Amino acid sequence: GGGASDRFVAMAALLTRVSFVPSRTPRAPGSSIHRGSTAASVGPSSRRRRACPSKPTKASAEGAASPAAETASDDAADADDDAWGPWDPPLPPLDPHPPIISWYVARDLIEEWGEIANSAEDIVIASLDFDVSTVELRLTEDGVRFPDADPRSPPLVTWPDVVAIARDEKGAYVLREGERAERFQVFSEGTSRAVSLMPSGPGLAPTALIAGFSMHRFGVGVDPMEDTARKIAAVAPIRKGARVLDICTGLAYTASMARERGGDVTTVELDPAMTEMCRMNPHSAALFSGDIRQLYGNAADVVPTLPDDSFDRIIHDPPTFALAGELFSEEFYGHLARILRKKGRLYHYIGDPASKSAGNVARGVVTRLKQAGFGGVAIDYDAHGIVATLDGHVKINGSTKPRGQKYRGKDQLRNGKGGAPGKGG
Repeated sequence: GGGASDRFVAMAALLTRVSFVPSRTPRAPGSSIHRGSTAASVGPSSRRRRACPSKPTKASAEGAASPAAETASDDAADADDDAWGPWDPPLPPLDPHPPIISWYVARDLIEEWGEIANSAEDIVIASLDFDVSTVELRLTEDGVRFPDADPRSPPLVTWPDVVAIARDEKGAYVLREGERAERFQVFSEGTSRAVSLMPSGPGLAPTALIAGFSMHRFGVGVDPMEDTARKIAAVAPIRKGARVLDICTGLAYTASMARERGGDVTTVELDPAMTEMCRMNPHSAALFSGDIRQLYGNAADVVPTLPDDSFDRIIHDPPTFALAGELFSEEFYGHLARILRKKGRLYHYIGDPASKSAGNVARGVVTRLKQAGFGGVAIDYDAHGIVATLDGHVKINGSTKPRGQKYRGKDQLRNGKGGAPGKGG
């Protein structure tokens, strides 16, 4: 009929405006969207769910302080308490959490709209929270709506906005009914840089872009959560009740995964803008659960205030040496040794140690860690970091040699031998 013909014409007009560039991220098999006939268990009320559930805390959400308000000194006295939490969330969770759409969902919506031209079915199932859950959506001539929305009201997102989103593989867009889709980013007053969420691909948690650079390494076989899992594996096991310090919160994936393993987690973040990223990112919801203690400030200032022998595991995930040299210093490592318990374990991210730049940093880090009191130090190539202990016994759970490179023996990897200590980082 005329309606189907008009839809094909409109669809062709949309597609001529889309110039798709092959993605750097491998697509998962199949579409990110399903037809509504298979979604009997997914109701329209799903969009009102709480993506960041919050447990009862010491203070109500109305009384919660701003992210920058809490410092290490506020909670230092609690560090050795037997009880853990609940802690005030660093920001009140978003309730309801606004829908978020990424490029791969937008492309699939465009494809589905073309395919249903001769079908009476106009309901599809898609994820608007980076694949944490799914919701039903109705595809209409002027855009995308929730099934229970008034058809006379503006759509949740118009087709021109869907097309623009489909072209942007580095952006995540917040949707609000009756408004233009808005690319989510925060300007950090502390660092004078823009910070935004970047989709990693279908079925994957997003990473963050800081001044255009990705926070996580990802590619074939390594997405942000796999990257996090390798760091957690470097300090495994994390037993129930183990005290864990996560330095440089970022998107809180490390803190969240350590908590999932049973750890009592304290995490330190310099930039409150990252907490805004976490609040918008459904995969960071655990940070607002009351189970994780969030501290703010430069870790070089915060860590010296923490009590002796207070952590079983430390995960040190700093920016590059060029940006945060004080977090690679012997003085800072001395404080890490002081707060780590006798049989504790430290993981220190350095970048790919098989590369020339990170390899130079690694040699300097190994030397300074030993000078600071760590008896055992080894490189974990899978985790792109260094593992250290006080008692001298180091067991690497990942690879102890660079993949695809000639292995020159244990002296190359352990205790800083076989290299040129002190050069580079």
